[in-house]
Amino acid sequence: LTYGQPVDHEHALEIGLRVLVPLGGRLITGFILEIVDPPEKTSDRDSFTIRPIVDCLDQEPLFPPGLVPLYRWIADYYHYPIGEVIRTALPGGITATSGHVLRLTRQGKKNQSLLAGDDRYGKTGWMQELLATGKLTPAKTVRLWRKPVLQRRLKRWEAQGFVVIEDVLIREKNRRRLEKVIVVTPEVDAVFKDCDCRTAEGMYAYLVDQLDLSPGKAEQTLLTRFLEIYLGGGGRPVSRRDLNRAYANAAKILQRPLFTGIFTQEERRLYRDPFGEQPQPMRPPSALTGEQEEVLSQIVPAVEAGTFARFLLFGVTGCGKTEVYLQAAEKALTLHKSVLVLVPEIALSSQLEAHFYSRFGDTLAVLHSGLSSGQRLDEWHRILSGRAQVVIGARSAVFAPLSDIGLIIVDEEHESSYKQDSGLCYNGRDLAVLRAKFSSCPVVLGSATPSLTSFYHADTGKYTLLTMKKRVADQRMPDVEIVNLAVVKKSRQDLFFSDQLIHALEDNLAQGCQSLLFVNRRGYASFMLCRDCGHVIRCRHCRVSMTLHRGAGQQVCHYCGYTLPTNILCPGCRTGKIVPLGLGSERVENEVAQILPQARIARLDSDTAGSRKEYLALLNRVRSRDIDILIGTQMIAKGLHFPHVTLVGVVWADSGLNMPDYKATERTFSLLSQVTGRAGRGEQSGRVIIQTHQPDHCAVSFAREHDYMGFYEQEIAVRRDLRYPPFSRLINLRISGTVEAQVLETAKRLAGFCKTHLSAKEGEILGPAPAPLALLRDRYRYRILIKGFSPASVHRLCNRVLIEKSSLVSRRVRLTIDVDPENMM
Repeated sequence: LTYGQPVDHEHALEIGLRVLVPLGGRLITGFILEIVDPPEKTSDRDSFTIRPIVDCLDQEPLFPPGLVPLYRWIADYYHYPIGEVIRTALPGGITATSGHVLRLTRQGKKNQSLLAGDDRYGKTGWMQELLATGKLTPAKTVRLWRKPVLQRRLKRWEAQGFVVIEDVLIREKNRRRLEKVIVVTPEVDAVFKDCDCRTAEGMYAYLVDQLDLSPGKAEQTLLTRFLEIYLGGGGRPVSRRDLNRAYANAAKILQRPLFTGIFTQEERRLYRDPFGEQPQPMRPPSALTGEQEEVLSQIVPAVEAGTFARFLLFGVTGCGKTEVYLQAAEKALTLHKSVLVLVPEIALSSQLEAHFYSRFGDTLAVLHSGLSSGQRLDEWHRILSGRAQVVIGARSAVFAPLSDIGLIIVDEEHESSYKQDSGLCYNGRDLAVLRAKFSSCPVVLGSATPSLTSFYHADTGKYTLLTMKKRVADQRMPDVEIVNLAVVKKSRQDLFFSDQLIHALEDNLAQGCQSLLFVNRRGYASFMLCRDCGHVIRCRHCRVSMTLHRGAGQQVCHYCGYTLPTNILCPGCRTGKIVPLGLGSERVENEVAQILPQARIARLDSDTAGSRKEYLALLNRVRSRDIDILIGTQMIAKGLHFPHVTLVGVVWADSGLNMPDYKATERTFSLLSQVTGRAGRGEQSGRVIIQTHQPDHCAVSFAREHDYMGFYEQEIAVRRDLRYPPFSRLINLRISGTVEAQVLETAKRLAGFCKTHLSAKEGEILGPAPAPLALLRDRYRYRILIKGFSPASVHRLCNRVLIEKSSLVSRRVRLTIDVDPENMM
């Protein structure tokens, strides 16, 4: 859309600014992407008016102009509106839009009984609030306004004079936080620079002597307290709040004439701390290994040259990839360039934060969903202003407003959590490679188990392969034992533990070493079964079984959050004989406590570490050896370095093997390989015990031998035969709605359209079919899978679908285009 300069704005606006513009009868937030000359009218028939921008919402741009080509590419490739792409990229809570407020008039107050007696709406909660308070907030009003029938009723009441519907501007939720600071005058600053003494008392005496001051007792105390804070902060301006804490009467005393020539007071932006607590310092190694030096000898020249290069760093667990990242980042910073580091999860972010903070200090910024909206906004502005040159974060950090990037790093590049599943379905890893291309800088993709697609790119020469085959200090890879649960006899049939794993835990505890137990499900039991009729308790909003959380005393749906009490009757036969079955981390914790009551046990999953603070506190307990056995889900499977963990037990390796997903085998192999890599990272060698019902499955057998290449060669052959990625491109059309018949009808119509417009040479249409999770949050779900042999052809097909969307997709049905899907559920 094209708009003109604001009427009362003299200076030209810049790319990256937020502006308030009219659209239809509303005011909405827009972003300036390009400055163009006004279009010329070619004939008298051309009748268009360029409406002016109503208001500029920022003093400075929110993103650099260099990000605009990236936004445009994303919008085109992922078939998503560019405005929503930018909204996804920016920190939340900063948009402004027009809205409505519903108010009760005097006439309405006189006729409250008439409104309260309305057959349809008189007893609703919003009506009761309107009559009690006289108005509804914009958020509540907009919910009513979205319903056409209710909108007509409100307009009728407005015509009768009972209510008034006011247009309001809803401003952003997050604002900059400012604080008052005390700054020394230039004359005093010059005195401080000449002073050789760096104590508060010495500098005070020197200042009084040089400026010939005669301070009273209160003024002397204030100056001394100020100097203590000033020196402790490295000579930075002193917060007035901090000075008031140090000396209660500071505010009054600062107004005395003595301080007129010493201090000035200014407003300064206050940045909210994203760390919560300062990351623990990490010592750099005394020397690099030969493999680290060899790898850096290829990465560093690319950083120095400032050219686009794609490196796949394939290194075993514990080989020192993190130090390679740090050394390469340091080289980029010495060249006055910035560094972007992506991690798949917040948990891994905290691990790398400590290393990077120890090396680079306050130049580090973090971006992830664990931050509050205010913290995220502050970090965004620190990056944009150049205060932070190194950014670490989860997938959304790929949009960080860095300028002049010298290096991009993607750690654990194989992780599926780099893919966003809702809204803009982008892949953070893929966009990191693209951003490196736009920035003309190298990108390093690191993993002990690279994704098959990435390794195929390295195998075919698209990426440069860098390998690290040895652990630091020549530590041995752990010995891996497989326990076949199908045949092994257990002395405790009531437990999920084999005798081998029980004895290993007992021996490891006796030796004073730590153990780690991995189970890829949280909760106590994965489903609840009626013993009489076999009925499984399911979520009323999703077609999935409820998970028992015994500690919380409830059954929980892990998809929508719906809960049920544990003491319920069976809906099928009305008896109370419902028993918990299946496995979860809470149950494993309970069973370990039975086996080893003397052990100090902890559990790490999203139930026990809901916040960053809880997560870090638990990790610190493990590092300080206050925990003997740590039980957890995927949160403990990768990235963690605990030198005293010598035993890893995989309680059940089969949970992901039979998922209806062509990547199920790859994910299981990666997970097993990563979790086995947690053992033996210190002075003592490690041992791993994997319990499984499928010991001969390739994911298990290759993980036992630490044989990535063997797994890759077997799995890539299967992909080639079935023409799955990397030998094709997939696009998943997800169709959902609240009425199943409408969803199915739309899915059939879409599938027919796609089959008509895609030839067999260009690709294949699979479906429509119900999604594996056929009902989720009260929405029925179908999918159509487009397997493309010509990327350009399948993207043209998606563009055609969007052009014809109004005729193909029913009004109450939602269509989501997921390009390069990771989650097939």
